[in-house]
Amino acid sequence: MESDSNIAALETIIGYNFKNKKDISVAVTHPGLKKSNKESAKNFERLEFLGDRVLGLSLAALLYDSFQDDAEGELAVRMATLAGTDFLIQLAKQTRIIECFAIPKDFFISMNKTSSSIADMMEAVFGSIYLDSNFETVAAIIKKLWANDINKVVYKEKDSKTQLQEIVQGRSQGLPIYRLIKMSGEAHDPVFEVEVIACQKTAIGYGNSKKNAEHDAAKKMILKLQAEKN
Repeated sequence: MESDSNIAALETIIGYNFKNKKDISVAVTHPGLKKSNKESAKNFERLEFLGDRVLGLSLAALLYDSFQDDAEGELAVRMATLAGTDFLIQLAKQTRIIECFAIPKDFFISMNKTSSSIADMMEAVFGSIYLDSNFETVAAIIKKLWANDINKVVYKEKDSKTQLQEIVQGRSQGLPIYRLIKMSGEAHDPVFEVEVIACQKTAIGYGNSKKNAEHDAAKKMILKLQAEKN
């Protein structure tokens, strides 16, 4: 089976053999494949959710130990780089883990639409390793995979959600509230619609992930609030 060969290749790369292949077979199979179904898509999303948290805690502990002179803000900047979508995609390519993923043939037609899915699959893999073993094991694998890039850091401008939060706090208002309105499109090419409420105003954002839709909504809200002041 294709899934078995993909898993075997992944095991060689990460240096770990799965005892139970059920979860990892879901993790390496993109939900947009025709053979996928609603149940497997749901299981994939659950693994991604878990893997995101496992990755976050593993990297936080690794950075805490590796950079003992860094303040919280400096650690946060490092974390944003090493746990970010762009880095996960790069890592998947560098390690050739991406070649272990079963992906729809048209997947790379638009990297803007699909790139985040590679990061999602990486997180699902980490969730699967955790379920098949324990936190110490997955943390050690993450440490090995990140070893050559642990010093990498990218300083970015504040994202739109952070900017909006600072604006509303400066006006002594409550934090912005984000609400998912709906998700449409195919499983491999979704469109998320998110509403943000801040300063008694609303704005709607769209994106290929909930996070991107939230950022789009925040940008539109910032423009509304800036126009109000002018």
